[in-house]
Amino acid sequence: MDSPNILIIDDESEAASSLAKALKTEINPLHCDLAASEQSALSMLNDKQYPVAILDLCLNEQIGPESGFSLLESMLSQHPDLSVIVLTGYGTVENGVRALKLGAISFIEKPANIPHLAILVQDGIRQNSLKRRFRELQEASSDKNTSLGIIGSSAEIKQIRDTIRFLATTNQSVLITGETGTGKGLCAQAIHRISTRNKGKLVRYQPNFTTPDLVNSDLFGHVKGAFTGADQERKGLLEEADGGTLFLDEIDELPHETQVALLGVLQDKKYRPLGSNEEREVDFRLICATNREIEQLLKEGKLRKDFYHRIAHEKIHLPPLRLRIEDIPELADYFLTSLREREELSVFRFEASAISTLKGYHWPGNIRELQSVVESAAYRAQFKRSSSISQSDITVGSEGSAVSEKPDATFRDLVEQYKLSLINNALAKHNNNQVQAAKSLGLDRTTLRRILARNKDK
Repeated sequence: MDSPNILIIDDESEAASSLAKALKTEINPLHCDLAASEQSALSMLNDKQYPVAILDLCLNEQIGPESGFSLLESMLSQHPDLSVIVLTGYGTVENGVRALKLGAISFIEKPANIPHLAILVQDGIRQNSLKRRFRELQEASSDKNTSLGIIGSSAEIKQIRDTIRFLATTNQSVLITGETGTGKGLCAQAIHRISTRNKGKLVRYQPNFTTPDLVNSDLFGHVKGAFTGADQERKGLLEEADGGTLFLDEIDELPHETQVALLGVLQDKKYRPLGSNEEREVDFRLICATNREIEQLLKEGKLRKDFYHRIAHEKIHLPPLRLRIEDIPELADYFLTSLREREELSVFRFEASAISTLKGYHWPGNIRELQSVVESAAYRAQFKRSSSISQSDITVGSEGSAVSEKPDATFRDLVEQYKLSLINNALAKHNNNQVQAAKSLGLDRTTLRRILARNKDK
């Protein structure tokens, strides 16, 4: 077994030596290097890879704790994988919170409880190993899994990634199906991002419950005076997507008149803005998505058959999360890592019991719900000053704000309830500002209002 090598930074050499000797009685084998100043500490960190540094916050008696805070920032800016334990006689709640916010994994007062400190050192070594391994995988990966944004190792997800790579080589229209929250928008982004059209825009549009003329105006644009209120010419989304990709989400809400008009555009690559006699050429790739069953949409007449056959040259179905349980640990780690990089949290892993809880839930809100649960759990762990997420940090179903089941609730009811819960939480966070709430959820305001309208009595 290799001997772990840690760095102890303290201006009092005798105290540092005593601490090293005491730790070696708890951790065997262990090698400790000593640094007595900021300059020597940074020099040693540049010469050798240390998994853990124990830092005396009052490194310079004249400057006080600020000397330790300064070094802490310098160390972590140059060595982000380093696990730093702050050890000081200046133990106040304010200093502790500040040290944690700057990236220290723990804060402990002198005289240190050696068994406790030894546990923190061992935990820091494990955290450092995990962080280094993650970076190595990121740098070595040539698989494009992360770049595609489609996370998971299940057979279904591997097949989806292969299909995305194939579709990126064509200009065929694509129809993406799957329940709410399965990642249809992410899939469309991945196809566009690695296609030859990635120099153009990916333009997303969700049809709303309004008149066909207004939907056509959104897509095709209009000239001045085309209808009452058209005070100036407006460029449509087709023109904006020229050379790129047009992504139509919730395609089942597209009016029949617009479906007919788009059929002509897809065939002839020409269109007319509303109120114009002039045809304009356009070249875009069309990707559509729906969370409804296609057979039912065709039976109900929501989708014209000729339009369906034109937009579904290629199809991708995204499975619900409950059918790809083996992907949950990887997805959870991905969401935790993303949050940690955004928010500078010091939470690095899940305990086994937490993963078991995640895998045992049925996830009516799919991946979007999993992301919400993981992020909430990470904040709880951070609040408890824990570097790992435990089972007690996980709140799902009736225990959290996700979904409270009723005995007679259908799956669609549960999904709708989850959508409403997310929207209500976002509205509360943004003081009932629908524009800001919709933006925070990645929706347009019309979609948010439509969900609220159909749930107004709930």
